[in-house]
Amino acid sequence: MTTRTKTRVTANDVMTKEPICVDAGIGIRQLAQLFEEHEISGVPVVSGNGKLIGVVSQTDLIRRCSEGTPDAPPGYLFELLSDEAGEDVELVPEPLVVVGDFMTADPVTVGPDEPASEVAQRMAEHHIHRIAVVDEESVPIGIITTLDLLKVFPK
Repeated sequence: MTTRTKTRVTANDVMTKEPICVDAGIGIRQLAQLFEEHEISGVPVVSGNGKLIGVVSQTDLIRRCSEGTPDAPPGYLFELLSDEAGEDVELVPEPLVVVGDFMTADPVTVGPDEPASEVAQRMAEHHIHRIAVVDEESVPIGIITTLDLLKVFPK
């Protein structure tokens, strides 16, 4: 009879290390380009000293673009992001809409040693699809998505 040692899977085991992070001051066009270039759907938002201050997702970006601004109708921000506008179309300059205006502040986080099962439970409780893994100084060291967690379930 053999005994099987059960290894505990932690956040460190499933996270994407060295996540792409953004500053709260970047514009919506830069954010959209970053999502497209890296084929990701969300990123941690950090302060000047690298500490986590929020998270922002494609859903947040779409919601923000749908709202419009005091100077522009709903949907106008989508035109700014569209490659179809072309150079011959003169758009009003991009309104000053930055990530800090619509990010989720004070996001839910986990430490690298937290069991993956507890990470999954916390994500379910908060209805979120990604969670930042931070060190003891609140600097993002990884990110975990729901798909990352699904990969650890036995086949």
